Amino acid sequence: MKFMLVYLVMGGEVNGPGGWAKYIRELARYLVSCNYRVKILCRMGKMYTNVDEISTISQSGSAAFSNPKTGFSLYCLMQHLPNPLSVFLGMIKITKDIEYERGCQKILHIHDLTSSLLIAFLVRKIFNIPFIVQIHGFPLKEQYIKLSMAKSPLSSFLWLLTKMWHKIAVKLLQSNGVPILVNNNEVKSFYESFGIQPNRLRVVASGLNVEKSVKELLSKVEAKACLGMTGLEECVVIGYIGGLRPEKNIGILVEAFGNILKSSYKIRAKLIIIGDGPVRNSLEKLVDEYGLNDHVIFTGFVPNAYRLLNAIDIYVLPSLSEGSPLSLIEAMTAGKAIIASNIPAIREIVEDGKEALLFDPQSPEQLKNVILKLYHNPELRRELGENARKKAKQYDINVVFPKIIEVYRQVLRNRV
Repeated sequence: MKFMLVYLVMGGEVNGPGGWAKYIRELARYLVSCNYRVKILCRMGKMYTNVDEISTISQSGSAAFSNPKTGFSLYCLMQHLPNPLSVFLGMIKITKDIEYERGCQKILHIHDLTSSLLIAFLVRKIFNIPFIVQIHGFPLKEQYIKLSMAKSPLSSFLWLLTKMWHKIAVKLLQSNGVPILVNNNEVKSFYESFGIQPNRLRVVASGLNVEKSVKELLSKVEAKACLGMTGLEECVVIGYIGGLRPEKNIGILVEAFGNILKSSYKIRAKLIIIGDGPVRNSLEKLVDEYGLNDHVIFTGFVPNAYRLLNAIDIYVLPSLSEGSPLSLIEAMTAGKAIIASNIPAIREIVEDGKEALLFDPQSPEQLKNVILKLYHNPELRRELGENARKKAKQYDINVVFPKIIEVYRQVLRNRV
């Protein structure tokens, strides 16, 4: 029987700090453990031909996001549009590799609707190699949030281009019958409304190596020492780990935390924000406006930040939009008491009052109240954390990734 070679094609960098880059690294390792060969084609034609080459992200892996004047970079605004140079270089690299690799079944698994999609269609046209698409998050909604916050003529023009390209991409997928994997049922319904046949859409949540993640967690003492938080044992630590992007809605967390400290001088709490991104400057200004500089810690980008989860007592995910947030599943695996936005993507993972407390992401008052509820109730924190830890097992890679392998097999069977 011929072995299978899987090309994982992505518009970003596989060693990047984002959740979907980590997801692809985990998927690559899992496929190799199942005796598949894997090659990863990244931005500008960079290819990893051996999964062992994929290192965990280093300090230098942090992307440069910030623009001091606007808080946004042009790359950040244009990341949902195809990059012609990336398509050209990617095609050169993958064409050479396909010609070298003979005598095996091949499939492309692409992870965005921009440059990777164009590469996949070209490869199928030239070499008759099938592909599947996996959409991470809710790209169109996230881009709308980013561009609407930028408030400039350029952002309005880019939003128009983004919508036009998205319609073209969906039309291509619709007319070619390509299997599409999405993170949640909200995104599935969205693409069904565009005319994609329901049987072409499959919901596959994020996957995490639960056992490995638990083993790599630092103890509470070690994690606090790494963050320079020794001597704060009596403080309740409220925390967020992830990108500082508009759709993550971190401003509401700062606002709610500021209102909590104003409400009572007896509150002993710290807010720690681990991560970097285009809105960091505006968040730091907001902290200054609320007079919270002594109570809020910005760490910037930290490699493998999930290892520090035990420094946090209450984990908050206040996003306006999500796909299947890996950071949430990591917090669940660590048994954290979680507060999260009451949005469809999160409701598919946790139940309000059982594995987390949910709140309206437009209401700082609601967020303030649920934080105070957990602050004053350590037993509820423990109960939510235990329930979350049990639920996290449903998102282990050994549960999630076999669903992707089955799609590969189905696509190849249909070609015979």
